[in-house]
Amino acid sequence: MKKPPLQDVIVRSHEGRRSVRPSTQFVNDEPRSFRSPEPPIERERDYEQNIEPQTHFRSQETTSSPRRSEYSVHKTNKRWLYIALGIGVVVVLSSIALSLLFAGATVTVFPKQDTIVVNATFTAEKDPKNGALPIEQIVLERTATRAVAALGEESVEERAFGNITIYNEYSDTPQRLIKNTRFQSSGNLIYRIRESVEIPGKNTDGSPGSIEVKVFAEEPGDSYNIGPDTFTIPGFAGLPQEEKVYAKSSADLSGGFVGVRRSVNETERTETLKQLETQLRDELLAAAFTNSDNPEGYHLFKESIFFEFNALPDVTADTDQVTLSLSGKLHGILFPEDEFAKRVAQVTLSTYNDSPLRIDNLEDFTVSVSPEVSEPAEILQEEEVGIGEAVESVETGTADQPWLASTFKVSVQGKAHFIWEFDEKSLAEYFAGKDKDILQMPLQGGMLEGYPGIDRLEVSIRPFWKGSFPESAEDILIITELDD
Repeated sequence: MKKPPLQDVIVRSHEGRRSVRPSTQFVNDEPRSFRSPEPPIERERDYEQNIEPQTHFRSQETTSSPRRSEYSVHKTNKRWLYIALGIGVVVVLSSIALSLLFAGATVTVFPKQDTIVVNATFTAEKDPKNGALPIEQIVLERTATRAVAALGEESVEERAFGNITIYNEYSDTPQRLIKNTRFQSSGNLIYRIRESVEIPGKNTDGSPGSIEVKVFAEEPGDSYNIGPDTFTIPGFAGLPQEEKVYAKSSADLSGGFVGVRRSVNETERTETLKQLETQLRDELLAAAFTNSDNPEGYHLFKESIFFEFNALPDVTADTDQVTLSLSGKLHGILFPEDEFAKRVAQVTLSTYNDSPLRIDNLEDFTVSVSPEVSEPAEILQEEEVGIGEAVESVETGTADQPWLASTFKVSVQGKAHFIWEFDEKSLAEYFAGKDKDILQMPLQGGMLEGYPGIDRLEVSIRPFWKGSFPESAEDILIITELDD
């Protein structure tokens, strides 16, 4: 028997069951609460009450904001204006202070110049008279040696030799000693000079003039080999010069020998001595042009240099070699640059008025210096002339030894670049304290009547508004520039 369809379904009440609901549900991948809490009405009212005053306060703040911003910008701009004005004042005051601190004047001088072809001849003298050009002399000495092979033996007689210094306490003027003048040692040994010499006069401070020379023993042999000693000049015996002109040696006199020694091939000797002479010439020339003892303001031309060379005795050691030696001397004639330029200008420039000037290119000149022949020289005593030697005169002496002459003929050729000179200190003193309106006057015949060597000027005075030169000449800088 069929049962009714719904009779087996029992409907039960849901009371007493807890419904389980999901806490969240994802919609579009975002969590969402199934249930939105509903705040109590009282809390919403309190919240609204708290919000209203805040909203009112913000409204007031928003309303007053534009006026505050405008005041702030105005205040900032004013502050920057004060800062800018302050900086400007500091800069101006600093500039004024620096201008006063470094106040002064600069005067740039452009001296007169001239270039002209020169072909002049004039006279120069050691002791200038009648307007002759004064000169100075330098003497440099070197010795060169070289060992060569000994090829045999020979009997020899060698004289001792060495250097002595001759002193002149007698006179302010030079004292001349001729070739073969004798010098006597404290042991009564006689030595002679082989070349004439001129002893300088006493110096301005009263100290004796002096010159170093080489002497040779009168006789060969080792008995003339001596140590440092003092020498007199027999030719001055009984004369005022006897105790005032004398000599001293600071090293040994050596080389005296009589006997057999090793010998050298003559051809090799000649060639070796020739090489030593070339070596000495180069060394002496280099020394002459770099010599710190050269008098300041003097010029040395290559053409005013003379050489002398002397072979020294051979030295033989206990070997198979012989040492050859050669001594060389350089005699230089130096000319004062300012006087030399004046002398050339006098014979070259028709309008020259003896104002100071210089020649800027002396090294470009070709110069010839030759001794002038004069009267025979005075002889100390006839006994001073060596055995078999003729009495010496200036004519015979200066032919082989031109540096011994007292007067020289000087010839000059070339293109001279003359530059006029002026006294910088005097010029600064001239401008000191003067109004700058003086610059409106003409240079020659006006503002700079006493400065004929100035061609034009450029002047700068600091600070620029000052109307006169500084009172002190030390604040005026003088600069010399040459026009191209």
